[in-house]
Amino acid sequence: MKPFKAIAPLCIVATLVCAQSAFVAQNVPLFATASDGSALGELIVASQVNVLSQKGEFTEVEFVGFMPEGSTKAYEKIGMLMVGFEAPTPSTYKVIGQKKDEYESIWLNVSVKGFVKTKALKETKASILEEGKAAFQAKCGTCHALHPEGEFDANVWPSILEAMSPQAGLSSAERYSIEKYLQNYQH
Repeated sequence: MKPFKAIAPLCIVATLVCAQSAFVAQNVPLFATASDGSALGELIVASQVNVLSQKGEFTEVEFVGFMPEGSTKAYEKIGMLMVGFEAPTPSTYKVIGQKKDEYESIWLNVSVKGFVKTKALKETKASILEEGKAAFQAKCGTCHALHPEGEFDANVWPSILEAMSPQAGLSSAERYSIEKYLQNYQH
């Protein structure tokens, strides 16, 4: 059993590094160094990251996304309110370009690099979204009939969940998990 405990984490890391990308299994702090020190911000559940390297129990990753100028939230796609990373200040991000959306609004293409615990990463998004689906089915139909997943588009679900979270007793982590499931339902 001991060889398995030593080899299993190495296999996970090798898979993630070879894959070059991974998904965050839950909301996790992104650390400036390979330790539990100062956090740059928080990576949000189901967000895709580029895997750069591995150091001990930590993996160096990069999140690349888009944000309106001055925002502290970076989104996965232009014009879609799918939060990928939240920072305390806009200066946390490195601006790597600009793009316009269909309404001619300017979005900054940004990146942020740091370290997460390797165990917080998964190779695919499907199992992460399944957890969001289970939470949606368990929590979001207690006061009323369950809304169909496709009833609202990706930009509407965040405000609906924000309004309903207190009544459903959702933690921040549960809300983001459900939100990501619903936002990815049609995409």
